[in-house]
Amino acid sequence: MKRTLPSIFSALLLLQALAASAQSPKKDSLPEVKVAVPAGVRVGLDLTRFAVKAFQPYRTDVTVTLDGRYNDRLYIASELGYNNTSHSDTNYTYKGNGISLTIGANYNLLKKQVPRENFMIYGGMRYGLALFSYEVPEYTIYNDYWGNTKGSYPKTNAMAHWVELTVGIKVEVLKNFYLGWSLHERILINNKLAKRDFPPLVIPGFGKGYKGSAFDMQYTISYLFPIWKVKQAVTL
Repeated sequence: MKRTLPSIFSALLLLQALAASAQSPKKDSLPEVKVAVPAGVRVGLDLTRFAVKAFQPYRTDVTVTLDGRYNDRLYIASELGYNNTSHSDTNYTYKGNGISLTIGANYNLLKKQVPRENFMIYGGMRYGLALFSYEVPEYTIYNDYWGNTKGSYPKTNAMAHWVELTVGIKVEVLKNFYLGWSLHERILINNKLAKRDFPPLVIPGFGKGYKGSAFDMQYTISYLFPIWKVKQAVTL
């Protein structure tokens, strides 16, 4: 966490500086006016969850992203996630599954120059919640002196919640189709789960259950449903 938090803030400052330098006002610039532009809900899928499956075959994750434009620069953002974990080796067998929800906002650092919602550089914050269950049907503690000990950990229902910081970009590649890339730092509000005798292997939507923080990267593809309009300041 000591390294990833500065990375998030450094990335945020860098993106803001780039946005500011790219939009430095000209002396002969015309006055701004506000016009109504199409807005709506953007629904997407996090493609990196499928990459996680390739490196950690015992995990199955699906994350759906949502964001809706509230005004000129503010977007209400949310994510819905599902996780199923099934792991087995010579030490233990683990089973777990659950759902997650994050809700928060993104703020567009890039001031619009034209009345089109086709590119954004943003920083944001989320509140995250996960409801899940897990169990250890069998485990073995190996000891050459006392002998091996076998046991199990019963199915347990658990809840986790966290604060999440994010920076990223979204760009329109085809009409209403967007590609996005973002960095996420998640910090558990209550770290009691990690202190259990058998902490969860995975917390849905968060990451490793035996750590108090998690760093993540997302690569998304999404589609914008232009349902309503908002007032946007533009230069004619």
